[in-house]
Amino acid sequence: MFRICTRAALATASVLAFAPAAFAHMTFETSQAAPGASYKAVLRLPHGCDGMATDTVRVVVPDGFYNAQPMPKAGWVLETHTGAYDAPFDNHGTAMTEGTREIVWSGGLVEDGWYDEFVFVGTFGTDLSGDIAFDVTQSCGEVSEAWRPSVSLTGTPAAAEDHHDHGASTDMVTSGDLAFSGAFARATLPGAQVGGGYVTIENTGDTDDRLIAASSPVAAEVQTHEMSMVNDVMQMRHLPDGIEVPAGETVELAPGGLHLMLMGLTEPLVEGETVPVTLVFEESGEIEIALQVLGFGASASEDHSAHEGHH
Repeated sequence: MFRICTRAALATASVLAFAPAAFAHMTFETSQAAPGASYKAVLRLPHGCDGMATDTVRVVVPDGFYNAQPMPKAGWVLETHTGAYDAPFDNHGTAMTEGTREIVWSGGLVEDGWYDEFVFVGTFGTDLSGDIAFDVTQSCGEVSEAWRPSVSLTGTPAAAEDHHDHGASTDMVTSGDLAFSGAFARATLPGAQVGGGYVTIENTGDTDDRLIAASSPVAAEVQTHEMSMVNDVMQMRHLPDGIEVPAGETVELAPGGLHLMLMGLTEPLVEGETVPVTLVFEESGEIEIALQVLGFGASASEDHSAHEGHH
């Protein structure tokens, strides 16, 4: 494991040095997987660059890692760059296909003394073996550090540490024709100003309804937002008119799509705790729900698996 530090003022020069054994590298939470298996990459960011805050994390997806899908982070801009690669085709050959070859989170801020995680999922090719390295660049303004965390495909996948993903709450809240399930938020770092809230809303009645406002005692403001991919760039926009909940349908507020944005947090969202939120509907009025706070790396698929028929 090594790092390369660069400065814009010295763009023509680079310094390559092996880090001391005690130095905390960027690593994956789970460093083992199996060929042909899906893999959840939780990239751990333990520090900044030479005492400065991190504002960009860039991951180059290696050949043989397919269908890479990054997890959006509140307060960060997510970009993916695509390219052609050989994908498995049956068991007899390969087929060229397009896929994500680079993932970039930018515009956020992780102070030097803070810890954070950046998450993406994908699948290792069946013909891979040995250690598969991912090129990762951590940028702090004009300073960058380059890392090569790797995943070993030589053995059985190691179990991921379980303290991050406890699954969203399966508690069902009903009020009139509306039913709420799987309400959760992700833990935030100290000093974070924003957090995301997610819940599934089912309208069992015959009348359309609309989520027009929300509030929480832990946030100065709660807005309804939507994230969508535009020209390979994940963009987030405020929905001032709220979110429609049609009669007889279910609307999912989930990472990477519709969600609540808790803005101006007055305190961190702590894993294991709950966050009260008041939802205001056009027809149903005010309804109280509680968001269960999950870990930093909680993924949409795992969060919702606990309440099937609740990214």
